[in-house]
Amino acid sequence: MRDLTSEKRPLDSYLQILFPGEPSDLFRRSREYAQDLGKAGISLGPAEARLMATLIRAHQCKKFVEIGTLSGTSALWILHALGKGGELWTFEKDLDHAKLAKDIFHQHQASNSEQKVYLIEGDARETLKSIESQGPFDGIFIDGPKSAYSDYLDWAEKNLKKGALILADNVFLSGGVFTGNTATFSKKQIEVMKEFNQRLANPEKYFGAIIPTDEGLFAAIKLF
Repeated sequence: MRDLTSEKRPLDSYLQILFPGEPSDLFRRSREYAQDLGKAGISLGPAEARLMATLIRAHQCKKFVEIGTLSGTSALWILHALGKGGELWTFEKDLDHAKLAKDIFHQHQASNSEQKVYLIEGDARETLKSIESQGPFDGIFIDGPKSAYSDYLDWAEKNLKKGALILADNVFLSGGVFTGNTATFSKKQIEVMKEFNQRLANPEKYFGAIIPTDEGLFAAIKLF
């Protein structure tokens, strides 16, 4: 997700006044790692990360899953929201990303022994099954490969408890889901995301809404 505070709009300046920094210097190092990877533009921005963390804290989650670690910034925010006794399983396919995230998590655990964070490397569509015995889980944050969102939701429906929180980033696909524009995302990715959004919008299974951030953040509660 794009960093909302990077464009210096009046709203961004106001948000920076209200929330001038992130919880610790480790967040800054994680963002620097993302910049080193050339991925700063897709890292979850501070304003949206705080929104995600607020939803997780309000839902009183303790056992959480993340798909798409990058350099660990969003994971740090999730851990911040989980509080003492929180456990996070985070999945990353890219080994270069995982290497940097490991360093961030090692530093985090050194001063937060009351929490646990587990980094699982590889394609989450294959590796998610490795943690099923630890479930059911209180929630999930989906921010991985867009063409696999429906697969991630299949897993979540089986392994999240009733009442669990589902958060998914980039559900607008730069507008592709409502304009059909394939300049940024492929037709397949757009079709997968449209199906994903339609499933989470089913009132018989979920209570939720899309928060209209620049890229779209879906927040839903699992009703079954």
